[in-house]
Amino acid sequence: MKELTLALLLVLVAPISELSSKIALEHYDKIKDGDINEPSGLVKSRQFKKVYWTHNDSGDKARIFAITRKGKSVEATEAKKNDDPYKGIKIANASNEDWEDIALDDQGNLLIGDFGNNDNRRRNLTIYVVPEPDPRKTTKAQISQKIEFHYPDQKRFPDPEDWNFDCESLFFAEGKIYLVSKNRSTPFAKLYRLDQQDSGVSNPLTLVSTFDLKGQATAADASPDGSTLAILTYTGVWLFERPEGSDDYFAGKTSFRPFYAKQCEAVCWQDPETLIIANEQRQLFELKIEDIPRFEP
Repeated sequence: MKELTLALLLVLVAPISELSSKIALEHYDKIKDGDINEPSGLVKSRQFKKVYWTHNDSGDKARIFAITRKGKSVEATEAKKNDDPYKGIKIANASNEDWEDIALDDQGNLLIGDFGNNDNRRRNLTIYVVPEPDPRKTTKAQISQKIEFHYPDQKRFPDPEDWNFDCESLFFAEGKIYLVSKNRSTPFAKLYRLDQQDSGVSNPLTLVSTFDLKGQATAADASPDGSTLAILTYTGVWLFERPEGSDDYFAGKTSFRPFYAKQCEAVCWQDPETLIIANEQRQLFELKIEDIPRFEP
């Protein structure tokens, strides 16, 4: 009985001590457009001032939305003149099976991750490459490449003993595309790199490293200079500093800020000192890098 009582006490006390360090983030604004009903990715434009790109999760049309930092839609001039309701920017020759994240490469392209894989069954995991459109001039865009990929360590679809092949996190750094897995059988997230980008075939990912996130990765973004990786989870945000001469972010200096902010699934860098976070309720949050303390295992 004493052993049972002690076990129960440990179960009850552990979550309390863990939660005590969390802070409640206060949202500074909200995404205004009701068509954005479940924002699942966020990235700041480098070409167009005051523009952030976002998109819905699975079940929506193949479209992206341009918004400001305060969540207001950035609409094309012609649409405004005609008083047409803003419906985002349609992406031709693409489909949204389960879009999970969005990033920007160094060639002026948006990268849209259609790789949600809750059941670990998908064999058509895809990244769409889209030349970044000017949201103030157009309501349409076209993919320039469809990159299909697979996990080299997945042998069964699904694997009943290994539910570690879902993904909601995409980022670009130092000329390469990276993904972070959302694992269900283990808290260890996998960092993958996409070394091949051939069209018409499924490209194997390269496993870089693993790390215990104490939860599931729901979004990611690299800082503008690629030196720091931000990974969002349901309970906080991690920062990983890229080691010199390596792309194993998980081996670098680590910081972590646990917080409450409902179900957050989008994060991006506003500038080198600030992260912007969005939750499924369309609320927007700001988190200063200086407020994310070093993680001590």
